[in-house]
Amino acid sequence: MIDRLEAFFSRRPKLQVKALGSSTAGVDVRYSLLYDWTRVTPPRGGIAFAWRPAWRGFPSFGATLTVQSVSEETELILEGSYDPPGGVLGRLFDLAVGKRLAVRTMDALLDELAHQT
Repeated sequence: MIDRLEAFFSRRPKLQVKALGSSTAGVDVRYSLLYDWTRVTPPRGGIAFAWRPAWRGFPSFGATLTVQSVSEETELILEGSYDPPGGVLGRLFDLAVGKRLAVRTMDALLDELAHQT
């Protein structure tokens, strides 16, 4: 699965991610492979990635995407963070709306990874 994720990100140095409504935002993506050498069974690895948006109103984002086998299925675990732009007003917007947009964006990314890798 790691090789499929690497292929996904290597083919997409720029992504269109969900923004407001049905609109999308272009982001530049950088990634690196991770592997947990402390675990022998089941093997577990992942990808660290970050994106920087073309539009300043959209936050930069950094995350790890971990792959883990669970029975006969594969589980993707996405953990990340962002800092809302715009100072105090940006943080207020994030409390009111931004966090839901971030969840929607991550759900769309995971859905794309699950169906196109």
